[in-house]
Amino acid sequence: MFVIESLQKHHDRASFSCGTEALDIYLHQTAGQDMRRNIASVFVVVQGQESRVCGYYTLSTASIPYVSLDEKTQRSMPRYVYLPAIRLGRLAVDLSCQGQRLGELMLLDAMNRALKIPIAWQFFVVDAKATAIGFYGKFGFMSCRDNESYLYLSRKDVVRFCNG
Repeated sequence: MFVIESLQKHHDRASFSCGTEALDIYLHQTAGQDMRRNIASVFVVVQGQESRVCGYYTLSTASIPYVSLDEKTQRSMPRYVYLPAIRLGRLAVDLSCQGQRLGELMLLDAMNRALKIPIAWQFFVVDAKATAIGFYGKFGFMSCRDNESYLYLSRKDVVRFCNG
């Protein structure tokens, strides 16, 4: 049984390898610093009582430029230069755990956590690696007009996804 919890010192990050060096290095060297500095909240997936990290994701606040949204979405939003968002900055699954739908589990967990944060936001955004754009597209994420790797989903769609 997988458990998702906030990154702590006892978690074994050293053995984590997802096949993307930048994501591995982040967990090994930077994730703890980002948490201490309040740059990002890092959540890890472990199996039961084990401390070995099977996957992780990060959440932080963000914004999305109004001009980056599609026309239909723009019509439903105020014309502010930037609109508030929650960013899923990184999401990675250890090679030994891939194929077990942990990516979907972490995405759903991240969305549910975002809905519980007592701040205003209108979009859930993702800085997607080129190889992951299709994964997020299956959940309805749309690319920004000016950056196809910067994806967004409206809060209304996040609520629908989490409650549906």
